[in-house]
Amino acid sequence: MVYRPPVKTSEFDGPSGAAKVALNGNKTKAKVTFNDSGDSYVVDVKNCSDEVKGYIRSGEFIVKMSKDKDKLYSMSPVNGLFEGKVIKFSSKKDQPPAPMTKISKNKEGQTYSYLFFVVTIEIVSGEYSGMHVPLFLRYNFEECNEEIKGEVRKVTRYDKQIDKSKHTAFLDEFMSVTGAWSFGPIPYSDNVLPTLEKRILRKEKVFNFLMKKGYVDNFYEKVQEPEPTDDFSAGASFDGEDLTDDPTEETATDKFE
Repeated sequence: MVYRPPVKTSEFDGPSGAAKVALNGNKTKAKVTFNDSGDSYVVDVKNCSDEVKGYIRSGEFIVKMSKDKDKLYSMSPVNGLFEGKVIKFSSKKDQPPAPMTKISKNKEGQTYSYLFFVVTIEIVSGEYSGMHVPLFLRYNFEECNEEIKGEVRKVTRYDKQIDKSKHTAFLDEFMSVTGAWSFGPIPYSDNVLPTLEKRILRKEKVFNFLMKKGYVDNFYEKVQEPEPTDDFSAGASFDGEDLTDDPTEETATDKFE
């Protein structure tokens, strides 16, 4: 038999998936029962991640446990429409976010690979407020040339057509709803994620998103409530000449000068 070297494991590589979570009366322990296997584990709430301690509750969620099955690392809704915002891009400790490689097989058994990245969405309203939802996106970016202010520059574009690639269409929905393109073209580099993260966190856009079976399925622009008017403006009327635009330009260090 050919020797195979040991494979690095992680303390996070524990049971995960849809599960029922039941807290005891004083909310010090939680019983986690996975839907598929029926396996149950009891954990001390005090041993859960600080993030989970803030919103742990009874119900059905997508959960992730530690390898030793004694800690609950994450909980997120299975289905529903929520309001949220991006709070971070996943990355290794003390390193900027970077695309990762996934190796899969198609229906014919042929192996293929693709680049992807993960962002964290925080639910910002409702009973699930504070929960973190992982979002997996294809890294479908490539280099192209574009004339900017009379000079040809290397900028970032999608590497597949939106109407022919569902993954690129999904990526484009994310880019649009988070305001990633608000500062204009993204200068191209081998890794555009640090710039992308900076732009999105700067915008702090809140948006709606739909979850199905534990995964983000769609994005929607948040409906803006009309601003209240006072007694004077409510009854005022204006001619077209009285209305003027007063555009303001947002500054960004990643814009082309």
